[in-house]
Amino acid sequence: MEASLDKVDQRLPLGKPGKFTEKEQFLFDTAGFLVIPDALSAEEIEACVEAAKRVHAPYPKNEWNQLGNTFETEEAFENLIDHPSVFPKVRALLGDHFFLQSSWCTMVPTGYQGQRFHQDGSSSYEFRKLATPTPLVQLRIGYVLTDLSQEGRGNLVVIPGSHNSSVQLPKGLGPEDVPISLSLCAKPGTAIMFHQGIYHCGGKNEMDFNRYIIHMVYAPPWLIRSDRKSNSPEFLARISPLRRALMGEWDRPEDPFGGDLEKLPFED
Repeated sequence: MEASLDKVDQRLPLGKPGKFTEKEQFLFDTAGFLVIPDALSAEEIEACVEAAKRVHAPYPKNEWNQLGNTFETEEAFENLIDHPSVFPKVRALLGDHFFLQSSWCTMVPTGYQGQRFHQDGSSSYEFRKLATPTPLVQLRIGYVLTDLSQEGRGNLVVIPGSHNSSVQLPKGLGPEDVPISLSLCAKPGTAIMFHQGIYHCGGKNEMDFNRYIIHMVYAPPWLIRSDRKSNSPEFLARISPLRRALMGEWDRPEDPFGGDLEKLPFED
């Protein structure tokens, strides 16, 4: 099912940069994802594309690859940690206590045949075991860096509403097996915010260029980091207090279960 944002498809759960409106909350809760066109400026897109190509340059060009913690070396990615187009929505969903659990810069090479549907989270203890429907434990923001305005370009494919399903999808199924799946078409600079419990996968890349996307993953402070064991002291020394807190670097109370955990140093 093609959904091109050249003519913004009103069938998609669409949002706008900035605050999380009541309508957007309903769309996200119902569909499990929200598409936010124009989240990044043309200058930010260009800087992020250059950064993505730079970090992937040492690796094979014909293999799918995902690199974590690239924001410590790439300023363009660092600026996405608390980007104003999406960050207010993250706070509205997660409250005053969360951190950047991980960040992943993904490259999908030309000729890639696509993935099978899956949910994100811990493979050692799947989040769906916590409750039904699966609670929001990881809030993922994918910033589209390559033109995905048509299908067949390594688009993100989702099964709308599947984060609320009490029935597990059989393993090994792909987009061709699930007719209600939706291939998300988006221009560069679009942000796709999605619940870790929604079944999704990367689609085929039939174009003659590689696809890049950078993910920012936010979670409650009791989860462990998944893209790094620790934060670089040099990186922590030069970033803002808010970004430092979002790295998980804040003072914890003597009794971690007794409250008194200070909220992040938001500007408001």
